[in-house]
Amino acid sequence: MLSEYVGKGALVGIDQTGNALLSQSAYASLCSRLVRAEIMPGDRLVENDLRADLGVGLSPVREAIRRLEFEKLVVIYPRSGTYATEIALKDSRSVMELRLELESLATMLACRRGSKAEKEQLVALAEEQARTTDLQRCIDLDAAFHKGIYLMSRNEYLKTTARIYFNLALRQWYFCSKVVTTPDWTAVDHRPLAAAVADDDAATAAEQMREHVRHDSQQVFEILTNYGL
Repeated sequence: MLSEYVGKGALVGIDQTGNALLSQSAYASLCSRLVRAEIMPGDRLVENDLRADLGVGLSPVREAIRRLEFEKLVVIYPRSGTYATEIALKDSRSVMELRLELESLATMLACRRGSKAEKEQLVALAEEQARTTDLQRCIDLDAAFHKGIYLMSRNEYLKTTARIYFNLALRQWYFCSKVVTTPDWTAVDHRPLAAAVADDDAATAAEQMREHVRHDSQQVFEILTNYGL
C-alpha cells in the first residue's frame, strides 16, 4: 500500500511539473509575441486558437493569460474575451516613472555585485549596439543589455519587477517601429553606461541609466502623440 501511495504521489508530482513547464512555455511564447507587437494592441486572443497554435491544453493557456493579465500585457473583459492591451500615452508616462527608479537601483547594484566577466559582456553588448544600423537588432540588443543589468543586481525581486515594466516599455518601442515608416530616432549608445558599470562607478552609472530611460521614453511620447494616442 505504501509503495502504491508513493507511486501515485510521484506521478502527481510529475504531472504538476509537466503542467508548470507547459504553462511557462505558453507564457514565454505569448509574452514574446505581445512584446514584439506580433500580436498588435487591441487584437483578440482566442483560447482555442492559442491551444492549437501552441500545441498545449486549455489549462496552460489560461494560466499564461492570467499571468499576462497581471503583467498588463492583456486585458480580460467578462463576456467579451481577452485582448492585447492597448498602448496609450498616459500608460507610457506611468511606466517611465517606475522605470526611472527601478533601473537606476538595478544599475547601482550591478556595479557592486556584478562579476568582471558579466561587466565585460555588458561592454561588448554596448559596442555591438553602437555599431548596428538595423532598428530591430538595436532594440533586441537594448533588451539584452537591460536584462544583463537585472541579472547582475543579484536581487530576484527587483529582477522580476524590472523585467515586467521593461517589457511594457519594449512593447512600445516595437509598436512604434511598426507604425512609423520613417523613424527619426537618436541611436542608442550604452558605451558610457557600460564603462561606468565596469569601473564600479555606481553614481555615474545610475544617472546615465536614468538619462537613457528619460531619453527613450521621450522619443516614444513624441511618436505616440503624433500617432494620436
